[in-house]
Amino acid sequence: MAIKFKHRGELFIADTPEEAVRMRALLKKQDEQDAKGCFVSGVMASIKEQYREAEIRAAEMQWTPEVFLSFIERLGKPQKTALSLLVTRRHLTDDELRKALNVPDNQTLAGVLSGISKQAASLRIPFRAVYTFENFRNAGKRRSTYAVSNNFLEIATEMHWPSAPQK
Repeated sequence: MAIKFKHRGELFIADTPEEAVRMRALLKKQDEQDAKGCFVSGVMASIKEQYREAEIRAAEMQWTPEVFLSFIERLGKPQKTALSLLVTRRHLTDDELRKALNVPDNQTLAGVLSGISKQAASLRIPFRAVYTFENFRNAGKRRSTYAVSNNFLEIATEMHWPSAPQK
C-alpha cells in the first residue's frame, strides 16, 4: 500500500511501511538540525533520491502474464472497475472516477484505490507500476488525475483485459 505524507509542502510517497519510516526519520533528523540552526541539505536530497528510485522501480517493472493474472484475481469488483476504466480511457479525473464507481467523495475513492495498492504490494509490485496520479488545485479546490502506467497498459492489452466491461 502506498503511504503518502506531506512535509514542508512537498508530497512524499513510500511504497512500503519500512520506506515511510526511513523517510520520516530522515525528515525528523532534518527538522532537529534546522531547529539547532544547522541545515542539512543532504537529508532532503536523500529523500528525493528515494522517491526517484521508487519511480524507477515502477518503470522497470516487468509484467508477465502470470503476475498480471495473479494481480487481477486478487482485486475486488470496485478495484477491477477502476482499473478497467483506466485501461480503456488511459486517464481519468477524480470526478470521473467517483461517478463511474458511484462513490460520494475522494475519501471513499481513496479506499478503492488503496485496495489496488495493497494487492500490488502483496505481490511486491510498486503501485506506480499499475497507475499514477497527480494532485493539483483548481479555483482553490483540490483535484486529482489518474493515469494507467504504460507497462500495465501493455500487459492488459496483451492479455485482452478487460474483455468485457467490469461491473
